[in-house]
Amino acid sequence: MAYRWAASSNTSTEEPWYMPCKADAASVEWVDSDADLASAVAAWGNRLGLDTEFQRTDTFFPRPGLYQVSCGEDVWLLDPLTITDFSPLLETLEDRRVTTIMHACSEDLELLRHHFGAVPVGLFDTQLANAFVTPHYSVSFTRLVADQLGVELVQHETRSDWLARPLTPEQIRYAREDVYFLPPLHDVLSEALEAAGRASWFREEMDLRGRFQPADPDEYYLGMARAWKLPGPVRARLQALAAWRERQAMAEDRPRNRIVRDEHLLHLAQQDDVDAEAVREALPRGVARRYQADLVAAWSEGDAAAAHPPAAHAPLGGAANAVVRRLRDIARTRAEALGMAPELLARKREVEACVRHYLATRELSEAYQGWRAPLVGDAFRAELATL
Repeated sequence: MAYRWAASSNTSTEEPWYMPCKADAASVEWVDSDADLASAVAAWGNRLGLDTEFQRTDTFFPRPGLYQVSCGEDVWLLDPLTITDFSPLLETLEDRRVTTIMHACSEDLELLRHHFGAVPVGLFDTQLANAFVTPHYSVSFTRLVADQLGVELVQHETRSDWLARPLTPEQIRYAREDVYFLPPLHDVLSEALEAAGRASWFREEMDLRGRFQPADPDEYYLGMARAWKLPGPVRARLQALAAWRERQAMAEDRPRNRIVRDEHLLHLAQQDDVDAEAVREALPRGVARRYQADLVAAWSEGDAAAAHPPAAHAPLGGAANAVVRRLRDIARTRAEALGMAPELLARKREVEACVRHYLATRELSEAYQGWRAPLVGDAFRAELATL
């Protein structure tokens, strides 16, 4: 059943707990059935704001608590606890004619990928767009609305229980505000990108960042502490143990460290032989009792591997680190001259990846062959040539 709330009114003489704003004029429709979702989607146009609320305290995967959609002056709150068929929403998100506007959407994309198996095609991230036209990178939604639209929001419900029903009036207000201003932000930022001649830069970067791909369980070991120091046989055992743990955490939908902690996997991988007794000695009693057979099997699989997996990247040496610093200085200076966020050109991880790629291929990495190339490509090549 769909319920509608009209604009809220406050006739009390007391000071309101929030700052009244234009979002109060929006009508809000609560959508909690498949039929109502189909009707709601039919009312949307080819541009919509989208936000999500979820929880992830005791689970491996995020658990959706609410989807919010805005279109014009209307807001729809979609209840994932009762809707069973989200195909109308999914078809909309996969329609290339539809622009889906989100803010700082990396975690939202992970939720959508898990829940729907897909992410929006025509994605516009307002935080990223803002970074192309201002010096600010990780700007919160509240600050962006204030800076670009002149509206002050007071948001109190970020830590709410979004799986509880019914939602409180404060939660409904928060959910409405979190999505209502996305289309107006799209208007302002799209105009600013065009005026600055950077719309194509943004679209290229958005295409890259919008391709959310789930992590590969077989690669988890690469990010573990000290993994770059391990010899080949230990890496093989650690890879097998970590991959088993990732898949087990997914199957049980529990946080990975509530299955087996990283340090325990590393300890087992470093042993020359592992049996049930060794697992019982190394791990907490409950963990060992539950998983000892699986851990022994995973250790044995890795120990018998015909080839050793790749090593994690070792820290760059002195000369390479000096080049990284100079490249970041070049990129920051260029970004500041353009009035854009330095992180778009000078994130340490991407600059280090460029140095590693150059050492292996004598070419710039992919990140610096696209829209960044005319800005810093020649200067980067000159510095990299000193290696």
